[in-house]
Amino acid sequence: MRKSNIFKSLCIFALFVFAGFSAKAQLTHLEQSIYLNFNLPMAQFNDDASYSNGNIPMTRYDIGKEAVAGVGIGYRVSYRFDVGFGEVSPYLNADFQWNRVNSDLRDEYLDADGKIPNYFNLPVFVGVNYRYQLTDVFTPFAEFGIGPDFLLVTKETVPLTNIDLRYKLSCNVAWQIGAGCFFGEHVSAGIHYSGFGKHTIKYTDGTTDTDPVSLADTKTQKRNLGLLSLRIGFHF
Repeated sequence: MRKSNIFKSLCIFALFVFAGFSAKAQLTHLEQSIYLNFNLPMAQFNDDASYSNGNIPMTRYDIGKEAVAGVGIGYRVSYRFDVGFGEVSPYLNADFQWNRVNSDLRDEYLDADGKIPNYFNLPVFVGVNYRYQLTDVFTPFAEFGIGPDFLLVTKETVPLTNIDLRYKLSCNVAWQIGAGCFFGEHVSAGIHYSGFGKHTIKYTDGTTDTDPVSLADTKTQKRNLGLLSLRIGFHF
């Protein structure tokens, strides 16, 4: 299925879900949440650079790799429904995740007076959370979501070799699964895995050099990206 059709299907699904629950608003409790995310890159996100003559510039050969632990923030709006054996909450969630390349690479760029590429993921998920209150303090939960992820790679420059690469915004269908526990009504902690799928990374090349390392025969590269996150939530 083409990506455009997938996104249309997700949008229609989201409209039906929220329209249906809104129609029974008297049975719901609106909840808003803010999250702090501490993440570890997974899949190809933390692969080692393969370029044999040095790690910079990364170019299409290695961009999307060499990421290290990062941080992020998130916002969620959801409706809570008491279903008798726990609560079910359809939600709309948006995250902003930031990961840098490793410290050795950052030092190399700084030594060359270059601009270091950074990775920003902006996933938007529609999903469902289920929680069951064990005690007044502990309420375990599990959830699943799906939606688009937007990957932004900041520009990569190395003046000493006239490298000037500006990466384009990439979009791909993503999913997220997680589990954790609420502690009382207003704080939660959980472990989540986000699968961002294979992003197609493209760039525009302002390089003035003719070095074949930077002027590759193709300007696209696919990367399979993922994040494992510790999420601390504050709910109101």
